[in-house]
Amino acid sequence: DLSTQPCLLSLAKNKSSLIRVGGGENFDKVYRAVIAANEEEGYKYHVVGGAAGTVSPMGWSWQGGLGGTTGGRLYGFGVDQVVQLEMVLPNGVHVKFGPTEWEDASAEGFIVPKTKVVTGVCRSNPDEHDEEKWIWERCPEDFDIDFNDLWFAVRGGGGGTWGVITSVLLQLHDY
Repeated sequence: DLSTQPCLLSLAKNKSSLIRVGGGENFDKVYRAVIAANEEEGYKYHVVGGAAGTVSPMGWSWQGGLGGTTGGRLYGFGVDQVVQLEMVLPNGVHVKFGPTEWEDASAEGFIVPKTKVVTGVCRSNPDEHDEEKWIWERCPEDFDIDFNDLWFAVRGGGGGTWGVITSVLLQLHDY
């Protein structure tokens, strides 16, 4: 079960908020959602993203992701903002995964925890279209998915090389 993984990782980063971005969304939609939340809750959130609203987080994050005009130099590259991923692998399996074990790396000069273990789950009802009814379960052993390798491969450049990313949870920062 990865239901608490994003929140626990955010807390390990001393952050409290995330935003889920769908595969077809661009930064304009993300920025507008963050602005709306800020106007409603009193300017609390900042998202690191591309300088143009037409850019998609799905390309920007995996192909460099330096947001020089939106806090990137302070908070890191696009891949540093990723807390959890959903993607469809080349074999058609829909997976969700992210770090579940980490260690403090601040003594080494890092602002984010060092990932030790990445855990993932597979969607067991792929014919269900209603996302609220999706069932995420442990992947069958014969699927042989190494989520540690997949996490580092996707975030190391060429995210689309390893499958189709359907959504990503991005870290929000203090405003």
